[in-house]
This record gives sequence, C-alpha cells and structure tokens, in this order.
Amino acid sequence: MIFAITPERGRALALGFILVSLSAPASAAMLIYEALQRAAERDPTYLAAFAAQRANRERGEQDRGSLRPTVGAFGAAQLTSSDSEFAFGEAQETYPSWTASLEARQPVLRMDWGARGDRATASDDLADALFRQQQIDFVARVSSRYLEALNAQDQLRLIEAENLAVRESLENTRKRYEAELVPGLDLREAEARDDLSRAQRIAAEAAVEDAIDALAELTGPFDRPLPSLKPTAEPPPLPANSVEGWLALAGDNSTALRIAERQAEIAAADLRSRKAETQPMADLVGSVVHNDSTEYSIGQLQTEARIGLEVTVPIYGGGVTSSRYREAQARAEEARYELQRAREETRRQVARQFRDIQVASANTEAFRRSLVSARAAQAAVEAGYDAGTRTITDVLDAKSRTAQVQRDLNRARYDLLINTLLLQSTAGTLTIDQFLIVDAMFDLPHQ
Repeated sequence: MIFAITPERGRALALGFILVSLSAPASAAMLIYEALQRAAERDPTYLAAFAAQRANRERGEQDRGSLRPTVGAFGAAQLTSSDSEFAFGEAQETYPSWTASLEARQPVLRMDWGARGDRATASDDLADALFRQQQIDFVARVSSRYLEALNAQDQLRLIEAENLAVRESLENTRKRYEAELVPGLDLREAEARDDLSRAQRIAAEAAVEDAIDALAELTGPFDRPLPSLKPTAEPPPLPANSVEGWLALAGDNSTALRIAERQAEIAAADLRSRKAETQPMADLVGSVVHNDSTEYSIGQLQTEARIGLEVTVPIYGGGVTSSRYREAQARAEEARYELQRAREETRRQVARQFRDIQVASANTEAFRRSLVSARAAQAAVEAGYDAGTRTITDVLDAKSRTAQVQRDLNRARYDLLINTLLLQSTAGTLTIDQFLIVDAMFDLPHQ
C-alpha cells in the first residue's frame, strides 16, 4: 500500500521509490519516515512535482496525437435576400439555406514519423526522471533537516550536562574558598566558566529552536519529541566502497544524468523533425458535404462525398523553416554539451561526497579514541585536584576538553549519516531500506 499524500484530493499518489506503508507500532517520538510522510502531505514543492509530471507526460501524448486521424465538422445557416432583373422582368426572393460538412484526415506520409515517436518516448522518460529527481531532492531535504534537528538536540543535552558539571565545580570551589582551602582566583575562574557555560547553553537552545523550526517548515508543527542517535549506532552499509564503484552506480541510476540524456534525445528528435518540414507530406482526406437551398425557386438539395489524397510540397516559407532548422541544430548542440556537463558534474559530486564520507568516518573513529583519552585525563586531573596538586582551572579545562570532544564526536557521526544519504541521493540509489536502517539507529525518548 502506498502512502496517501494528497488527502485533499482523496487519492493515494505514489511516493514512488521511497515511501511505503510500514506496519510499525506507534512511537512516542517522530521517526524519520513519519517526518517524510508528514512533509509529503504538505510540502508545496513536492506536491507541485506531481502536477509537473502529469503536464510533462502530455508532451509525448501530443506528439503521438499528431499522427492520428483528425475529424472536424462544419455547419452554416444563412438567410439570403435576392433582387434579380431579367430580360422578361424581375424577381425578388428571400430564402434560407444551410450547409453541413464532415471531414476526416489521416496523415499517411510524414518524413519525421520516427522522430516524433522517439521524441514522445523520450518526453515520457524525461517526465518520470524529473519527478524522480524531485522525490530524491525532497527526501534529501527532509532527512537533512531532521538529522540537523537531532544533532542540535544532542548538542544541547551535552552542553546541559557540561553546565551541570561546571556548576557543581563552582559550588565545590566556593565551599573550599569559604574554608580557605583555595585562593580567590580559583573562585573567580570557576564563576567565569559557569557564566561561559550558561551562555553556551543559551546559544544551544536557540540552535535547537532554529533546527526545529526548519524541520517544522516542511513537516508542519509537531509537539512530539525527537529521538537521539544511539552511542553505538553505525551508518547504513554502502553498496560500493570506492569512488569508481560509486561512479558506476551513478552512471546507471543518477537522475541528473537521465534528465540530461533524455533532453539530448528530445533535442536530436526536434532536429530531425525540423529537417522533415522541407519534405513532402501526404494526407488521406475524406469528406461529406450537404447543401440545402430548396426554399429558393431554383435551389437544390445536394449531398457530396469525397475521398482523396492531398500532397503538400513546401517550396518557400519566407525563411522561417530554415531558421527553425538552424535553431534546432543549435539546441541539439546545446543539449549535447549539457549532457557532457552533467556527466562531469556528477563525477565531481560523487567523488566529493565519497571523500566527505571518508573524512566523517575517520573523524568519528578519531574522536572516539580521543574521547577515551579525554575522560582518562579528566579523571587524573580530578584526582590531582583532590590531592591538592591540580587547580580548579585544570579541572575545568579537562571537563571542557571532554565535553568538546563529545560534541565533535556527535557532529562527526551525524555528518557521516547525512553524507551517506546525500551520496546515495546523488547516485540515485536512495531507497526506503536506508530509512528503515536509520530509524533503527535511534534511541526513543522515555515516556
């Protein structure tokens, strides 16, 4: 079953390759596939893509229709007043008359029949490729904002924990100062760190609100909490582990390449069609004409049927036909260069995004090891402080380093996940499977 994303029309329109109905229990948190569904039901850009696809597919139908029979009817009624003079007198008459005709025309010779058929097929494929690109862009846009909101939320939690630790250190330092165990400089340093921590918390809260607003712009307002990334979560497995492998996948699946290829095919078919405008054309024409002027004194009732072959040979059209052909030549050349540009740009994007994944993966591993070291160093500094060999400044510096490494680790993990989805988006391999795996990477909030 496909998600219904246009409820105002009462129809279930396909989310295509990405959204399928999921038989999962209701969750207290809004998971990523639900965010996609909510956004799909209200995002104007995405909903406009459905109308654009229907409109674009009609272009192919128009090309096919130009080769089918056409039937037209004509009718006319008139009232005639006649004043005639003859050698033997004159006559005045007023009489009605009417005419009706029916004509059917079937093209039997067009030198661009093949071009029109190719253009119609390419137009259908282009409409589908454009729609798929809109789907991919939509999914990448929503998932990126969703993950940015989760990252901002996690950063706030870490800063709140750091703020609490700094406040505890401040209270401990204040007690020691009152007992004359530490100098006033240590107390002022602890107070300054507490002020800085509170300022960082305010900034983090604002960042969360901004990220939630950006997500709500797509999904609509929501009051349910968001999950958090599990500490041990790993990103979805990649279908390729090298730039060459991803380039091969993009060559087979990239919608940007499919769009450029279809546009080049349409431009080439247009060129063939324009060239055919200088060639003879033939139509099989059949008609029936009925005239009735019996109210006239010498009127008649006439029915005439004809069938024949009409041949048109263009000779000179004021230079318009030649101009259209030159325009089509330039458009075809433009499309070929655009295809070349799309291929080069896709290669560059795939290579860059694969490197981004490598960097984020390396950063994740480095920050994990650094976090272990930072925690060990913090524990040693705190032990030294209890023993009187370290100052409160040393303790606060150690806590700040640990908190910063934790934030860097979280940022790297979210970057790795976002970059993975973006690379699959560029390569055209993004499917529902990735989001089922992503949802399993989250911890749901406690109810």
